[in-house]
Amino acid sequence: MYKRILLATDGSPTAETAERVGIALARTTKGKLTLVHAYEDAARAEGAVSRALAIAEAEGVKVSLVVSSDDPSSAVLGAAEDANAELIVLGSRGLLHGEQVFGSVVRKIATHAPCDVLLTRARASAPSTNGPPYRRLLVATDGSATADRAARKGFALAKRLDADVRLVFVGHPKTGELVLQDTVSTMAEEESVAVETTIREGEPAAEIIAEADEGGYDLVVVGNRGLAGAKAMLIGSVPLTVAEECRTDVLIARTIAQSLGEIGLGEGGIVTSADHKVAVYRDPSGVVHTLSASCTHMGCTVKWNPSERSWDCPCHGSRFGPTGEVVNGPAAKPLPPTDL
Repeated sequence: MYKRILLATDGSPTAETAERVGIALARTTKGKLTLVHAYEDAARAEGAVSRALAIAEAEGVKVSLVVSSDDPSSAVLGAAEDANAELIVLGSRGLLHGEQVFGSVVRKIATHAPCDVLLTRARASAPSTNGPPYRRLLVATDGSATADRAARKGFALAKRLDADVRLVFVGHPKTGELVLQDTVSTMAEEESVAVETTIREGEPAAEIIAEADEGGYDLVVVGNRGLAGAKAMLIGSVPLTVAEECRTDVLIARTIAQSLGEIGLGEGGIVTSADHKVAVYRDPSGVVHTLSASCTHMGCTVKWNPSERSWDCPCHGSRFGPTGEVVNGPAAKPLPPTDL
């Protein structure tokens, strides 16, 4: 669980929580930690990462350091691709001094990350790294396939951290009973995790946030799709609202990695095949087109944009048509065909 963690920091006081949480997770999972800093002033780069490096050294966590002159979101997304990261940890205030609580940089990373994203809230006092960073997890589900994937990740993390878990469903009580029973019996029992359940009625994002506040949870786990969010969004409206407004830390579990059978007519998705990622598009006639998922500009993994029916690069903005042709640069070459 999270053997390759990327920790993004700007060295600001509000980033210390993210640094300590990321380092504690790497120590707990015995994972590889990559520290990323995007600098505006090269002379200050060393000072910006000194605290995180000192914390990691004190905890016995080895760090690979990446400093970049790219804009913060491109630096983090590119480093995540290079490290094949399973988790990005960053503060919700962002990586740009003066940015709002959930500004454009954090939003771009949360939306386009090739892996799970953990957003930490700055604490009045920095959390200790002596033990697991989380003890009480709230996992949200609506019974969809994407929410199931997020729940499975939440249970696996809880088992690793020896944390308590509550599973929350927002919607009709009768439906909730069935969904929660099925989720617990098919997932929580597999991980041997004891789970309590709650059903709430109302607007999903508001109820998830209220449950987190009322129950005193220190981490909320949501999928980046599902939970009654807008289907056309790369990150659904509900998880985005939870990530923006919840007062506790939020883990956005990436759930849109797909199998070939899940891709419908006129849809695209990223399928992992052996050790590489493939951009798969099934055209309206049912013909499957398989392309390299690496942008031909700088190699970042493209994402399917269902509203535009295009492959979009999150790092530098290149866009490709469903079958790989260049729509917008800076990429000059199409996505080449590949095999699954």
